[in-house]
Amino acid sequence: MSEYQCYEFIALDRPLTPKQMAELRGISTRAEISPTRFWNEYQWGDLKADPAKLLARYFDAHLYFANWGTHRLMLRLPRARVDVKALKGYFTGRHAARLTLASEHVVLDFSSQDEEPEDDEEREGSLAALSPLRAELLRGDLRSAYLAWLLAVQAGDVGDEAPEPPVPEGLATLTAAQQAMVEFLRIDVDLLAAAARDSAEPDKGDDAFRRWVTRLPPARKDQWLLRAVDDPDLALGGELLRTFRAEKGPGAAAARRTVRELQALAETQQGMRVTVRPTTCREGLPGARCAADAGGHVEAGGEAGVGARRGSVRGQRADAAGVRVGARREAEHVAVVGVPQAAV
Repeated sequence: MSEYQCYEFIALDRPLTPKQMAELRGISTRAEISPTRFWNEYQWGDLKADPAKLLARYFDAHLYFANWGTHRLMLRLPRARVDVKALKGYFTGRHAARLTLASEHVVLDFSSQDEEPEDDEEREGSLAALSPLRAELLRGDLRSAYLAWLLAVQAGDVGDEAPEPPVPEGLATLTAAQQAMVEFLRIDVDLLAAAARDSAEPDKGDDAFRRWVTRLPPARKDQWLLRAVDDPDLALGGELLRTFRAEKGPGAAAARRTVRELQALAETQQGMRVTVRPTTCREGLPGARCAADAGGHVEAGGEAGVGARRGSVRGQRADAAGVRVGARREAEHVAVVGVPQAAV
């Protein structure tokens, strides 16, 4: 099998200047370079630059894929717009999931290594699918940070007796970008399902958020409005939501489990999974949204199941998992793997 590597970078907060694009062209004469994107692939040779340094200087997100089993995702976030202390609690490993502080930014570095070569082009991943993770983190959504911790556990970077970080709400209802993260980084779906058992369901709608905003003191509301005046490009809604989530906290939760306890639950979860094929579909729904029962209710179609390529911490494969995600999309009849009701 021939070697294949793919490098992709995107600029989200500001476009590249002509000078910056010229500097990047000096690094690669074949790359596709635009004011917002750098992309190149290699069947031989390699990128003549350090991806981390390119991210620090020019970009906000980076994806790397090599068909010998290496997957890497990096996100750069404005330090002033994230709760660094809260994030650090999820990045306790050494290799698979790292957090570094770089001047005015926080850089999150995720990597997954598999010794089995890959020929499936779909596994390359796409920053178009993964880049929304950055906006979610800026809104205070810590589910992807918890996924990073699970990745570190799976890689053996976290000790068996280490307690898990706070479990965010909605871990059983991932967004489309979080689903893409599970698939690209090959996060163990049984470990995820076990962790999701202690994740509270998020508030329906935005009623709690609205009530919080309406109850803000007038002086504080004025502060928010003045921030919008001083920075017209500020995503005010996202900043308000992040502050709301930070003040609300993770909420009441069961006692934190250790890595050993989660791995035991994951092994039990793996043993309980059964493969089922939906045979009935609901009428009148867009796409094919089918329901099946196998030790628990699973929906496929409108809400897609977590479908990681790897099924356990030992590298076993799973065709799909029944942790429901919140991404609404059309789907055809597919085989899904059931997850007991307690896990979702």
